[in-house]
Amino acid sequence: MQQGLLERIWKKKHAYLFISPFFILFAVFMLFPFVYSFWISLHNWDGISIPTFVGLANYRDLLRDELFWKSLYNTVYILVLNIPLQLGLALVLAVVLNSEVVRGRTTMQLIYFMPIIVSVVVVAIVFSLLYDSYTGLINYFLEWLGLQAIPWLSSEAWSKLSIVLLITWRWTGYNMVILLAGLQAIPHELYEAGLIDGTNAWKAFRHITLPLIKPVLLFCLIMSIIGLFKIFTEPYILTFGGPNNSSQTMVTYIYNNAFRYSKLGYGSALAYVLFLIVLVASVINLKAFGGNPAE
Repeated sequence: MQQGLLERIWKKKHAYLFISPFFILFAVFMLFPFVYSFWISLHNWDGISIPTFVGLANYRDLLRDELFWKSLYNTVYILVLNIPLQLGLALVLAVVLNSEVVRGRTTMQLIYFMPIIVSVVVVAIVFSLLYDSYTGLINYFLEWLGLQAIPWLSSEAWSKLSIVLLITWRWTGYNMVILLAGLQAIPHELYEAGLIDGTNAWKAFRHITLPLIKPVLLFCLIMSIIGLFKIFTEPYILTFGGPNNSSQTMVTYIYNNAFRYSKLGYGSALAYVLFLIVLVASVINLKAFGGNPAE
């Protein structure tokens, strides 16, 4: 059987030769780092000296690491606040722009999508200026309205919310465009049939739009969860994980251990735990919200 397989591959060697660059690049830049990082997670290594094999010690230390649990809590906190806000706004905007009564839909789509085009570093720097406690425009308008200024970046209570607002502003338009494409794929005949049966706008949205756009919503949900679990630039530039690690996320903690403290083995163990968390969260969402869109 193996000989037959090798013979079939040899007969189509030219086809495999043409597609080989993808597999070579995937093996070198994806598969090898994935396997090698697991090997590193089983060692104590500073990146210079000879690695010392410690087995699962890094994973055991991780479970007793209070800062790890705090960074995980911060990441989940940001995720729980951001997902409903971001996807909710994206869905509302998509439904509004899908309406035939709205003019200039193409221009509005471009305006909403523009934040994702701008470099995330530039966005984070601009928001850090807007959030400034003394010279920021946001606090200026709050005081102009007679409200108290908010210490966005220097308060443990507000640091995570400042990241949530930045991420919402940046990614809502991206999800809106995807959801709008899903809405435009729904046949108008279904709405016309519902109108004949006396269905109002809310019932049409609930019984026609939501079930048929369910796969698109699931895609946006899973991609948003993956993106939020690996956020780095926003908290790194805005707060550097502070104050008092109140905005330290999983990836900033991995970065600090691996590159600031030269604990590559422990950083790799953290990265693998993050991978497993994202994998489990994605599978749960697929089980909970997947299935037949018509159900």
